[in-house]
Amino acid sequence: MLAPLSRRTVLGGIAAGATMGIEPVSGRELWNIGLQLYTVRDPLKADFEGTLRKVANFGYRELEFAGILGNDLRLTRKLLRSLDLTAPSLHLDYASLRNNANSAFDIAHLLDSRFVVCPWLDVSERQTLDDWQRICDTLNTIGELAQRSGLTLAYHNHDFEFGNLAGGIQPYDVLLSRTDERFVMFELDVYWATKGHLDSARFLRGHPSRFRLLHLKDMAKNGSTIELGHGTINFAEILEAAAESGVQHVFVEQDVSADPMRSIQTSIAFLKRQRLLTRSSVLPRTP
Repeated sequence: MLAPLSRRTVLGGIAAGATMGIEPVSGRELWNIGLQLYTVRDPLKADFEGTLRKVANFGYRELEFAGILGNDLRLTRKLLRSLDLTAPSLHLDYASLRNNANSAFDIAHLLDSRFVVCPWLDVSERQTLDDWQRICDTLNTIGELAQRSGLTLAYHNHDFEFGNLAGGIQPYDVLLSRTDERFVMFELDVYWATKGHLDSARFLRGHPSRFRLLHLKDMAKNGSTIELGHGTINFAEILEAAAESGVQHVFVEQDVSADPMRSIQTSIAFLKRQRLLTRSSVLPRTP
């Protein structure tokens, strides 16, 4: 399992019954299938354009960048358009968002992104309740600046947000209660939420105004990341809850793979077989 620190380092460098309980409606797409590009970071480093062409050929239509952006952002944007790809979301490290928000937002605008996501917090930043309250206040400030710039800030979780601080308080509860929903949204990573003993579907339904982005990442029996459909997570239930809760974009991700291109092809094939990401298979249930 790749430690979250590796993600920070990269960013710093720039289902038995899978359709259970889901009723058919119209054939329009609810979400395009997206890919978090951290999954294919090594192929991107070796062949940026060729890797994005393969991603598009596999059927992915949306991307979420994480540190590797190409040598020229304008050329990257041109390449995306030529491949019929969009990049609605972008991961940018907390320090850059806090210390130089306008430059970070410029990157998002050049890629035509709508969401900027804080993906990770250094351990030294998040030791106490006071630390988390300070983080929330900072996120509120960044989020207000993002809104003025035509963007939306979101926060991406790992599992440490679901541990207990002194007094049994969970950091994620602090994030949800202290951040202003006008300025701060959330990206739920269902793998890390599961690691933190969270029921992702129930949680999405419990906070329908806060989640706009979703990471689809499966968990093997040994706790590692694995291709979708080969692990233990119930994506049918999660995606149904996401449809009910206003999630706008979903991204396949796998932290570690011996063959990441094969892995992302396997994962999108699973989603297509199960038809989990089309309105023909996902219908919000009425009360």
